[in-house]
Amino acid sequence: MRTLPPVSERRPSLPYPAVLLLGNVAFIAAWIVVLKRPEGWQFVGPVLLALFLVLRVGGVWRYAKNNPDPTGRAKRSAVISTVLALLAVALWVFTLLSGPR
Repeated sequence: MRTLPPVSERRPSLPYPAVLLLGNVAFIAAWIVVLKRPEGWQFVGPVLLALFLVLRVGGVWRYAKNNPDPTGRAKRSAVISTVLALLAVALWVFTLLSGPR
């Protein structure tokens, strides 16, 4: 008789690259919204931007936490990714505040 593998008590989650990809897609969609300014964009744009931050920055920090390495490369990568994400958000906000051209 065949035995089943042990059941993991961890919640299933998306793989790391998929989370980062979804974050990038949300960021691109936020840019499309701020540049096109469709009806209802005042609500949708910031929500997509927040989704980008949660998925992208949260994803790299979760990866760094779950996969520690003695050289600290994952943590440095998470710090750099966070700084770049904040710069990207600042550019998005600047574009939003500068208005349509």
